[in-house]
Amino acid sequence: MRKIRWGVLSAANIAYDELVPALRRSNRAVVTAIASKSSEKVKRFNFPIVYQKYEQLIEDPSIDAVYIPLPNSLHAEWAVKTMKNGKHVLLEKPAALTEAEMESIHHAAQENNVVFLEAFMYQFHCQHERAKELINSGVIGEYSHIKAHFSWMLEDQGDIRLNQELGGGAMRDVGCYGLHAVTQMIGFKPVQISMSGNIHPEYGVDTTSVCVLKDEQNRIAEVSASIELPFINRYEVIGPKGSITVDSSFRPDVSDDKCGKITVRDENNNVILFERLKDDQYLRQVEHFQDCILSRENPVYNSDHSLQMAHYLEKAYWSLSNGSVMTNIKH
Repeated sequence: MRKIRWGVLSAANIAYDELVPALRRSNRAVVTAIASKSSEKVKRFNFPIVYQKYEQLIEDPSIDAVYIPLPNSLHAEWAVKTMKNGKHVLLEKPAALTEAEMESIHHAAQENNVVFLEAFMYQFHCQHERAKELINSGVIGEYSHIKAHFSWMLEDQGDIRLNQELGGGAMRDVGCYGLHAVTQMIGFKPVQISMSGNIHPEYGVDTTSVCVLKDEQNRIAEVSASIELPFINRYEVIGPKGSITVDSSFRPDVSDDKCGKITVRDENNNVILFERLKDDQYLRQVEHFQDCILSRENPVYNSDHSLQMAHYLEKAYWSLSNGSVMTNIKH
């Protein structure tokens, strides 16, 4: 069995806490090298090769794939540079701050014949396939409204998520999960979007924000995000016959029972189905990515989908900066 040799750009916490452990759970992944300017932070990873410069890692011929968990504003630059060196790229979400940045990533992946995946790891958890089965079963009728919410309490005032220049803000940090769930998992196709929110007076980023999306049938989807509210992550799909709620939808791995929870209620709000589902979403993401490298196939969620996400996010932030007006979305 061929092994995929991995490099990691930066010693970010998400790499240490989640992605690198997932690589070590895969029998096809070899953790090879890490690049970081922080000699202290990098020690805990225990990688065989440590580089101080990102260029050294992406030019290393012994590396096949690179995971990039850099600040949002650096995603496009380093994803493109890495792919130009013939490396496959797993890039943290959101992949880009603008549609133009995502276009550059998309073209780099195509021109260099490498696999690119934006790391919405949650989508690989089995609970979402089950949720889609229930939506398509007609148990709640044809859906007419969707709500998605992700919030957590950010207490470190020096965190990069509060840095406007680095692409901070609640909708980019956690709201993108809700936007992804609504548009990519459930398949809601918006034609208009607006966004309103609280802008931090000092940092200039949205700390709580809400997107409202409309489709051609005038159905509404709401996506709310916050970095100043308790930890909650869920989405809900509502139809004339009831609702389907997916709790711990984005981070089931840190819920009290490590499970995602699906609840179906009828039109009288009676619970008619409740299921707990356990999975390893980070490992499944890694395995799918490695499958695509070995088979030279596109991921199920590919750069075309990431282009849509970049468009939605850019339009949402444009709306926020322009009085929260409803703006059109292209397809």
